[in-house]
Amino acid sequence: MSKSSDWEAWEQALKVKGCSESCWVRNLSLPDEQEHALPDAQGGLPSVDDKIREAAAAKLYQNIRPWQTRILRIEPATQLDKPVICTLLVADVIAFEGLGVVEEDGPKEIPYEALSYTWGAPVFSLPIQINGIEFFITANLDSALRHLRLGDSKRYLWVDALCINQFDTKEKSVQVGRMFSIYKKARRVVAWNSGWSAKKSIVLSTVLANMSNSQKHSEDCVARFKRLYQFLVKACEPPLFKRTWVRQEAFAARDMVMQFSGLQISWGDYERIRDFIALIRQRANVKYESSLLDFTDAIYLKSPFNAIMTLVQPDYKNDPRSRDERDQAAVDAPVSLLDSLVFSSSFGVTDPRDLVYGILGFTTVPVSQTGMDISQPTLKVDYGRSISEVYQDVVKYEVARTESLDILDFAASHPDPSDIPSWVPDWRTYDYQLVQHRVLNKTNSWKYGFIDVKRVGVSWKPIQQPPGATGVLSAKGIVLGTLHDKIDDTTAWRPFISTSFESGFKKRFGGRNFDDTELFPGVSRDYKLAFNDMLKDEKLPLYEGKLAGVRVTKAGIRLITLLQNEMLERIKHDLRDRVIVPPEPIRGNHTLGCASSDISLAPKRFQGNDIIVLFQGSQCPFVLRASSPGRHTLIGRAIFPFWFEHKSSSFDDLRMEEMAWTSPKGIFTQTSDILESRLKWPEKMASIWRPVLRDTEFLNSLEDFQLV
Repeated sequence: MSKSSDWEAWEQALKVKGCSESCWVRNLSLPDEQEHALPDAQGGLPSVDDKIREAAAAKLYQNIRPWQTRILRIEPATQLDKPVICTLLVADVIAFEGLGVVEEDGPKEIPYEALSYTWGAPVFSLPIQINGIEFFITANLDSALRHLRLGDSKRYLWVDALCINQFDTKEKSVQVGRMFSIYKKARRVVAWNSGWSAKKSIVLSTVLANMSNSQKHSEDCVARFKRLYQFLVKACEPPLFKRTWVRQEAFAARDMVMQFSGLQISWGDYERIRDFIALIRQRANVKYESSLLDFTDAIYLKSPFNAIMTLVQPDYKNDPRSRDERDQAAVDAPVSLLDSLVFSSSFGVTDPRDLVYGILGFTTVPVSQTGMDISQPTLKVDYGRSISEVYQDVVKYEVARTESLDILDFAASHPDPSDIPSWVPDWRTYDYQLVQHRVLNKTNSWKYGFIDVKRVGVSWKPIQQPPGATGVLSAKGIVLGTLHDKIDDTTAWRPFISTSFESGFKKRFGGRNFDDTELFPGVSRDYKLAFNDMLKDEKLPLYEGKLAGVRVTKAGIRLITLLQNEMLERIKHDLRDRVIVPPEPIRGNHTLGCASSDISLAPKRFQGNDIIVLFQGSQCPFVLRASSPGRHTLIGRAIFPFWFEHKSSSFDDLRMEEMAWTSPKGIFTQTSDILESRLKWPEKMASIWRPVLRDTEFLNSLEDFQLV
């Protein structure tokens, strides 16, 4: 039955009071919360010593070629408590379906399945037999293998914990780089959900069999619906979906089935259960608390379940295509590495390096391998590198890929002390609220002076990093000012107006001053009130920022002067070089920006004598703090100059070109690359910055920096 017919049946049922004693909801036996899939199979046993496991691995594993992997053959058993006996076979990752293996009766092509599951706590206490060798695994994997083995035939399963020698760093690095293709070649991916008893599986099976039933229901069933709702929500958001690796596995899967203890259901039925949740939520009048939503944006991707469905940003609310078409379009769309990483804080890993390595397969990142084209930036999976080095590799990859330093804008504050350099986002503790602020609150790039590096039309690229450098990011930048915390309210809020801008404005507008309210209403000599209004409405573009005083440098004054003059040139161009003499009003949509040279927005942890630096290759200035001679710590983004925007008296916000920059539909369909999609008004901004970045006097202020 379709989703629409399900709704119709339930709407009819709601109109009728009373249901029979045979009502399936009334007779449903819901298990207790504490019930587990199996008794405590570990019996409180501790994990065996790593030396014992390593010795067993030395006997079990032989070196394999880079184009090879292994496949686990599980021997059949008719009873759950029978010993788990397996054979581990070397397999060639061939161009055809399945894997090429050599068995007792000769070489053959083997169709196989790939297991998606949670490792859980690293307690390796339960033994299984692999190639006649006793090998200890976790309770969750033991339970999965027992339930997945067949009663009358062998089953071929790819399991990362067993098919990869976890004690061989070099092999692990190679195999992890191939995991996406291994899951993609699998006949299907089996998603094992831990913590399910036979009773729980019976409930799920009963729901599947009856949820399309148009049977009448009475108020007596309401309490049971509430419990059933909670039960099903947990079924649709199991711990499995909080793993980083599950995203790659789900993206790669040609077909995916969900395994709940002894019950296996198709992905289509799993989707039907999720639809049914909405039906019974309405019936039971349950407060909506689940993260299961019907659209895709950055908040949607906070939900681990939703993030495995899609990691790009199609506009589900306005897209007329069917769900299947939208999901497929999302899967087929390119996903940048940064897109994936900024949502990683919702997911769990055993090894923090897997926050990076666990998502490479479904991104646009070329994984470095022997013989590949080295003319493009690549990332190499290398478990021999530390967590800090892997996260540094990400930054350097993004800098090389985008030819910009925009990723520095995602480097949040680190705990003190930290093993991660200040210029590197620490994906282990990444703040999802910062993600939302950077992605959802599209930065008005014209108003806050951001540089669109790709559109500006001027070479504004970061310098190349020295090969092999670790812990340091080299950059060239221009110091715009020094921060302090003593703001003089009587002078600091007055806009800086250069002599050239003031004379140019009078010339363009028939002797009238820039603060003539008949031309640009709202222009004043004091912006403190306007700032407080912005602060009250939480419209500031700096997450957890605060005001700071600025002792502006000569280069900072030059920057403000050039930007103001270019704004005036834009108006001159739009007016076709006409002079607007009094009392003629200004017609059309024009924007003017004024800024104080003494005010900046800075990270809340700034200190006096921190400096504001505009790096070559960055879209915005950053606050730095001297840490040692010649070296600086990155504190965070700065907004300087802080522009106050003024629209002409005839400005029409409903004009098509203005609406295009604020359309919700445009936000989610522009691109899958966060660094490219979060700037508004890029053309306006690019034209204003272009002459600034060509100005010889301004560029002569560039100096060398080393970030640590």
